[in-house]
Amino acid sequence: MEASKGIAMRKSSRLVAIALGALQAIAGGLCVLILLAGTAHAAAQLTVTWSDASTNEQGFKLERKTGTAGTYAQITTLPAGTTGYVDSNVIVGTTYCYRARAYNSAGDSAYSNEDCAAPASATLYTVTVGRAGTGSGTVTSSPSGITCGSDCSQNYASGTSVALSAAPAAGSTFTGWSSGCTTVVGTSCTFVVGGAKNLTATFALSTTTTYTLTLSRAGTGTGTITSSPTGISCGTDCSQGYASGAVVTLTAAPAAGSTFTGWGGACSGTSSTCSVSMTAARNVTATFTPSTTTTYTLSLGKSGTGTGTITSSPTGISCGTDCTQGYASGTVVTLTAAPAAGSTFTGWGGYWCTGTSRTCRVPMGGARWVAATFTKPTP
Repeated sequence: MEASKGIAMRKSSRLVAIALGALQAIAGGLCVLILLAGTAHAAAQLTVTWSDASTNEQGFKLERKTGTAGTYAQITTLPAGTTGYVDSNVIVGTTYCYRARAYNSAGDSAYSNEDCAAPASATLYTVTVGRAGTGSGTVTSSPSGITCGSDCSQNYASGTSVALSAAPAAGSTFTGWSSGCTTVVGTSCTFVVGGAKNLTATFALSTTTTYTLTLSRAGTGTGTITSSPTGISCGTDCSQGYASGAVVTLTAAPAAGSTFTGWGGACSGTSSTCSVSMTAARNVTATFTPSTTTTYTLSLGKSGTGTGTITSSPTGISCGTDCTQGYASGTVVTLTAAPAAGSTFTGWGGYWCTGTSRTCRVPMGGARWVAATFTKPTP
């Protein structure tokens, strides 16, 4: 074909006409085939090809009409060097005609020849996915259509390349595909549809290795050991299984009158806490000993012609009858003198108490002796 006269004014800008090649009817191709509800139509494609005889085009304009008697309308522009176009906006069984021309700044070339074709109906095959094993998971597809879980089958056009992907649920592991995959990479299975196909994805429950942490207590004192994560409260529950790699923090708590003196086994040191990495079975010992507190004796005496009693706080002395008591080093003991009827308290004696106040405070840093004097009036 010759170039159109509209661009003949500048010879350097002239375009050579192009020849439209035979149309190729592709039903579905590599795209998802979508059936139109209530009709026998299916989404399809027509591929338009041509020979590019120009060397100075800026691009191509492609026109289409429906049926051989329709009116042409431009459907797209394409860049320079393009030699084909896939038209997906077509209906199976409908005839479409195409023509093309090149263009540049000087104008358009003459039209190519016209070529017509009707897309054929696609052949559909069903792909069905099953799941097996003791675990759980989902399978999805590309192109979309399968989400198994809920939707485990889909129709695809013959020649469609389908990729299935398996995703194990928490606590499960994907272990493999049944036969039917062309290529398997990790959890992905790919194949080209050429007939009905059934595939199975297998999921297994995850197997987690556990190791036992065992606690024991030593020494003549008492106390408890607890754990984080929970599981051990020793006292009563002194062993627990933990997943491999877990880090367990143990805390030792001495009972009243006891002291925690250190760890043994998989723990060491005297800190009240210890962290144990559970990469194997572990044994830990916590030692408790009785608290060692120095005590000193406070002794009371009474003198004088009268009578009365002396009591203490903290309790222990009621002198009258009980005039000695041991107290822990550092304790401050308050003594109170109470004269009997007809008697008078006249004062304290000894190094630690003096004066005539009825109360006296005695710091127990050693053995102490205190006297209280009671007198009767002279007749």
